[in-house]
Amino acid sequence: MNSIFIGIATMLYVFDISKAKDEEGNEILPEVDFRGFIRYQIWNAVQAFCSSLAGLFASRAVLQAIVSGYYLGTSLYPEAKTYRLLADILNDAAMVTDTLSPHLAHVSFSLNYPFLVPASNSTLRVVALCLSGAFRALCGAVAGGSKAALTVHFATAGERPGDVGDLSAKDGSKETVLALLGMLCGSVVLKYVHTPRATYIVLFGLIFCHLAANFIAVRVIAMRAFNRQRASIAWCEFRKSFDGEGNAVAKPVVLDYLRVARQERIFTDSARIPIPQHVRSAYAHCALGVSFLSLSGRQPLSNEQMATLLEVFAHEKYILWSTSNPSRIAIVLKDGHSPHDHLKAWAHAHEVASIYSGEAHPRGFGQTLATIREGLAKVSRLFPPFLQAAQEVGWKTEEGVLVGGSPITVTIGEAELPEDRKHV
Repeated sequence: MNSIFIGIATMLYVFDISKAKDEEGNEILPEVDFRGFIRYQIWNAVQAFCSSLAGLFASRAVLQAIVSGYYLGTSLYPEAKTYRLLADILNDAAMVTDTLSPHLAHVSFSLNYPFLVPASNSTLRVVALCLSGAFRALCGAVAGGSKAALTVHFATAGERPGDVGDLSAKDGSKETVLALLGMLCGSVVLKYVHTPRATYIVLFGLIFCHLAANFIAVRVIAMRAFNRQRASIAWCEFRKSFDGEGNAVAKPVVLDYLRVARQERIFTDSARIPIPQHVRSAYAHCALGVSFLSLSGRQPLSNEQMATLLEVFAHEKYILWSTSNPSRIAIVLKDGHSPHDHLKAWAHAHEVASIYSGEAHPRGFGQTLATIREGLAKVSRLFPPFLQAAQEVGWKTEEGVLVGGSPITVTIGEAELPEDRKHV
């Protein structure tokens, strides 16, 4: 795209020269081929434009071959901090791969120690360059989406929404200045760094500082919308003010987003739910927004059991069930679900996991259903004050970021079987 603007500027400059005149007022004809030069600049601008578009398609193809961009795109905002740091890790991995690629042309993998043997015609360098391109394609997609999500967060963090475009423009100007300073410093450093040893020392030192600075940067961000990890931290702290029966033993407290951010981990399994004093593991696994068939697990529920389960959640916008393994919880969303329903379902999963930690594992449909009923009764009593307290300390509970990707919903009517539908 820069070539286009350069070409246009060049053409304007050429036209201006072509109108030069001598002292008598006669037009001076330059001795260079301006017509051919202009035609060349026009077609050169066209090829640059086509090349930039082709590069976008190539990057998208590489991205689609590695991960599902369909899921990734809708998951950038809930986990913006994670993906922002991941983008820099991918970028650094690409640089390291490019730096090591010349040495891979003469070695090959081996099944025997030391696993790398000399080789005359090795394909490892080609593989490394392909990986480098893939890393950069992923970095571009992840960095762009997460950066936009963080820009929106900073612009809407106050009581009055800010100007997203103004923040983006200022951030772009800052990056331009830093890029110029980096080129200036780099020209000085490269003058004194020549040996491979010195190159790798400087390179890995810069990468370490780069990742450390990025880690600190994302740690200071305090997102105001509940994702799964932040919701778990806030609910668990709120739950400490109540006993096992749901009766208040202290003044209920919901941590604000600044205090939650200090406890938040950058890389974690978002489907984990902590289980206090569990005899086998420290967490349960909860799948939110799955298909209706996922409720049955390995032991399909009968029609009578399914009807009973649907009756329990007749007044809720979700259905929760625990499979034969009590540390596996599945949640199905109904049509018309809202962010508050997502948050309540996630809290319900916490209550079910907490009940499992205090008793023997249920065996059979009846015991499991009783546990789910008990958890629903507790969360129905505690969720309204939790929601109100969360809003009072600044949480944006109306933003639904607990469900990543495109959730599967079911439509349940009278005398009808559930029908899975995926909303894009």
